[in-house]
Amino acid sequence: MTRVHTSGTRVIIPPKLRSRVLESLHEGHLDVVKMKSLARSYIWWPGIDCEIEDIAKSCSGCQQTQRQPQAAPLHTWEWPKTVWQRIHIDYAGPFLDKMFLIVVDAYSKWPEVFPVKNATSAKTIDVLRTLFARTGLPQQLVSDNGSQFTSEEFQWFTKKNGIKYITTVPFHPATNGLAERFVQTFKQSMKAMASTKMSISEKLANFLLSYRNTDHSTTGQAPAVLFMGRSLRSRLDLLKPDLHRDMSKRLSGQMKKQSPPLRTFEVGQSVLARDYRQGKQRWESGEIVSKTGPLTYTVEVSPGLIWRTHVDQLLDSTTRHSNRVNTESGADGTNDTEVFPSFASDTPPATLDTPTSETVNPAMSPRPVPESPDRRYPDRVRLPPQRLDM
Repeated sequence: MTRVHTSGTRVIIPPKLRSRVLESLHEGHLDVVKMKSLARSYIWWPGIDCEIEDIAKSCSGCQQTQRQPQAAPLHTWEWPKTVWQRIHIDYAGPFLDKMFLIVVDAYSKWPEVFPVKNATSAKTIDVLRTLFARTGLPQQLVSDNGSQFTSEEFQWFTKKNGIKYITTVPFHPATNGLAERFVQTFKQSMKAMASTKMSISEKLANFLLSYRNTDHSTTGQAPAVLFMGRSLRSRLDLLKPDLHRDMSKRLSGQMKKQSPPLRTFEVGQSVLARDYRQGKQRWESGEIVSKTGPLTYTVEVSPGLIWRTHVDQLLDSTTRHSNRVNTESGADGTNDTEVFPSFASDTPPATLDTPTSETVNPAMSPRPVPESPDRRYPDRVRLPPQRLDM
């Protein structure tokens, strides 16, 4: 028999019996930590901890049932420099009897969702081609290893359009975490709207509008602001005061109060037209020929001479700025003659001799010209220069 020595409360096992003792410790296929704890309660020999680790590693049953190793530290994707530089795509479903193609921009977090019946490579290419027609081609495209994305047809589509195609590690969805996380948010919101009596397209539109206008937890800004440079207008904007609308109403009201009534002229009406020719009189008599616009007219000032004028350049000569003297022609030999006073209210009109048929032919007499109004500004006082007498 082999003699066993004791040391304290543990038994020192001789080399010949150590293998049998290790087999007894591993009968329950415990992990290494529990086997060491059990051994410290009964036995000991030099190097027992290493031998316990070796027997656990050599057991095929323990190797097949061991846990996943500790997850590696989080490694984020490189931050894109511009919008639509890298996009992440994935399929959500079957969900609500449909498949949903998810596309998320890595820079702005702008999402696109397209419901399809069959998630095939041809359908995926058709949807992406329509999307790229609006947004342009991305530089990089990231997806999982679904058959729709790994097919030769899809790879040829990305290569032909100059898109760098990146696939994630199989069975590791965290690599495409941007699209995977949005899939969870999308499904959760659509399930929450299950009791709402709306079509799937209406629910999807409401969800996308709210998501795109809400600040993202990563960027701190709304996807619409980063992607389009502005917030999307929604019904909530009706609660805010519209400064532009209020100022437009206020200014239009002030213009109505301050602006004078619009003057109009009829065709054939006698008017005075402003004369801008140098050395000429200020106003020229004429007659309205036609109305060419809301505020513009053509005036015949002399035979063959027609001016195109604005209503601000016209005066009514028959009502406001003419004084018609009526005389009877015929037996007493008198004619009708128009006399135009000065335009300044505080200046008396010029004295004009009324011609008669005995002295002057009325048809050949010149039309009186209105005098210029008084000077609006006082005359400038010119003082002699002050000189220094030496």
